[in-house]
Amino acid sequence: MSNTDNTRRGLLKAGAALTALPFSGISLSGAQGQAPARSPAKVLDFLTYADVAKAEKEGQLVFYCHENEAGTAAIMDEFGKDFPKVKTSYVRAQTGALYNKILSERAAGRFDVDIIQLSDIAPALDFQKKGGYETYVSPEAGAYKSEYLSDPVGSFFWTGVTFCGIGYNTAKVKADEVPKTWKDLLDPRWRNTMSCKISSSGLQFVQWYTLRKLYGEDFWHEFAKQRPHAFDSRVQLFDRLAKGDDKISATADYGGYTLFKSRGAAVELVTPEDGLPATPLVVGMVSKAPHPEAARLFIDWAMSNRGQAFYQNNPNLIYGSLRSDAPPMLTGKRLRDFKLLFPTDIADYVASQPAFTKEWNGLLGL
Repeated sequence: MSNTDNTRRGLLKAGAALTALPFSGISLSGAQGQAPARSPAKVLDFLTYADVAKAEKEGQLVFYCHENEAGTAAIMDEFGKDFPKVKTSYVRAQTGALYNKILSERAAGRFDVDIIQLSDIAPALDFQKKGGYETYVSPEAGAYKSEYLSDPVGSFFWTGVTFCGIGYNTAKVKADEVPKTWKDLLDPRWRNTMSCKISSSGLQFVQWYTLRKLYGEDFWHEFAKQRPHAFDSRVQLFDRLAKGDDKISATADYGGYTLFKSRGAAVELVTPEDGLPATPLVVGMVSKAPHPEAARLFIDWAMSNRGQAFYQNNPNLIYGSLRSDAPPMLTGKRLRDFKLLFPTDIADYVASQPAFTKEWNGLLGL
């Protein structure tokens, strides 16, 4: 059993324990992961309990997603190609902003969205506690280990994993200067020439948390002295890196690196031996979805080999699949080829969110 499997298992066990804690005024909604009594139907090359004719009559799917603009649009376009009678629309923002948006809408009695995808397990668990997900157990769920499904099954699943290393511009950084470890980011030579992400990023939160556990609180205090430039999306980080506006990206995700490298950009990725901060991409059907059959159809599509192949191979995504029968990513790599760092104490992880937001915004001078 790999270290990665252990950390994932610990994360989900801890998450299950968290959702069992009593919270005033909050309860889980829906059945305890019960699949419909009817047999699933085969649509294209996957199974679904959705009524496709009703989904087409609904005629719409609204998607909230943390992903970059190109990636979010690509997901909707691909689903739309398979089901052209279902018109798709989306809202994209970093996970923190997106989650605050949906909570505000629901508090105001607005239920406009069908599917939400987040890049952080913490808000996904919080949303589950608040009864935010509709319980739907996909016939494709059997292809996933329980570690990658909500507890109880049916609220959300891990549609992939994103992780980050250290990116650098090969034209601006000499061979003997290339950082090899996370602590090398503290070298004064990178002051004012390094980028990271803003505090609403799920990946930035998990990087802060996991490296803080490895190196202590002083690590980020020292990092603050580097005066990094912070941005919303991977596209901004890698565009600046490719142009040489920044020499180093401290939060260089694998998908962004793969995309810009394929375009001939002068960028490389360092994968420190201590491991790579990683976070799941969590997808679920929202309760009171205005287009429930289209939402169920999307969940089945996204969980299937068909949808997972798209998530793994689209150049604006490149997210490793957790299906038991998944082939390698477009790059030929699998998740098990990397040492990934997940939070293992989810209660502590969730509780640290306010401290992260305050520290990170302070670090950026916000």
